[in-house]
Amino acid sequence: MMPVMVKEADLNRIDVPENYEVLDATALDRRLGSKRDTVLAYLSKRNFGRIPRPNRQLAMGPTWYEKSVKEWEAKGDYANGKVEAVRVTRRTRD
Repeated sequence: MMPVMVKEADLNRIDVPENYEVLDATALDRRLGSKRDTVLAYLSKRNFGRIPRPNRQLAMGPTWYEKSVKEWEAKGDYANGKVEAVRVTRRTRD
């Protein structure tokens, strides 16, 4: 029996429902306009205030759907896919 090989051209023919494009951590970094590995750093700290929760945890790592990222952005402090700057002031002792 000959093993079945999947060609790249065949993969491109598979339709993905609108807004269900799958993003990995690197793609989510680019999508949010953050620096490389920022998403992975937040994931390791389980800090989901600055990134959306993953939709699935696969053997290759967490994945997000484009639709859920858009919904998360609509609720959060993100504008145009970029993190808005937050000014943090340090208290000094009197």
